[in-house]
Amino acid sequence: MKVNKLKQLLRGYWAGLESFDIEEEEEANLIFLYRQELEENKHLLSKKDKEKLYEYDLKALELYEKYKNFKTEAVDWLKETVKIFKSDLSPQLK
Repeated sequence: MKVNKLKQLLRGYWAGLESFDIEEEEEANLIFLYRQELEENKHLLSKKDKEKLYEYDLKALELYEKYKNFKTEAVDWLKETVKIFKSDLSPQLK
């Protein structure tokens, strides 16, 4: 995968998190797909972009914690997104 494409995915991931709506399951699905693709190719990211990804993951976790008691497809997708990176954050969560 090209680095430019990864940068676009990173921006899309952030934009999706910034505009997250518990009623928008299609947008939440996109967030999941972006994060999944980023996970598979994160070895290609620069150190700066990896730091951004970490920051964005914290935002995703914060959103999930805020909305986890709502039973919508969007929240389910957010939960699946958090599962992708939660093991990376586990030292910070203890």
